[in-house]
Amino acid sequence: MKILKADVGALDNFEVLEFLKSKGASKNDLSRVARVTQSEYKVFDYLVDTPAGTHTRESVEEFKEKCRQYDLGNDKILNIINTRPASVVEIYAIMEDNADELVELVAEVLTPPTVASPKPEADTNEIDSETMNVEQIEQNDGNKEKPEFGEAPMETS
Repeated sequence: MKILKADVGALDNFEVLEFLKSKGASKNDLSRVARVTQSEYKVFDYLVDTPAGTHTRESVEEFKEKCRQYDLGNDKILNIINTRPASVVEIYAIMEDNADELVELVAEVLTPPTVASPKPEADTNEIDSETMNVEQIEQNDGNKEKPEFGEAPMETS
């Protein structure tokens, strides 16, 4: 293998995710191929759940093009693409000037994050057993005459 260019610049998370997809990385464990190492799979698994997982090549290129009018450095553009700030507070940490306009640009151009599916509700058997335990304790507190199974009566005087 021969290195053609030693320093081609920084990559945003979307570009890394696209590269890993081209190598065969997938969320499905069954379709993983041997060309993807365990560390690459972990990076892929992480990046899929970040804003990079919802971006498209077109939206990233359009955002980079529209950012030229703000005279932003490549590092700031990459940071905005990677974090996809949704409020002025989030973008203010990256840059102070034109924060309102950039938040609007991010919302307009970059693909919005997908809504996470609701988490499954707690197992009703666990809740029922906890409720039963509380009811048993309350019941036992009110019944001081009878000890529980295998316990000797407690003297309180």
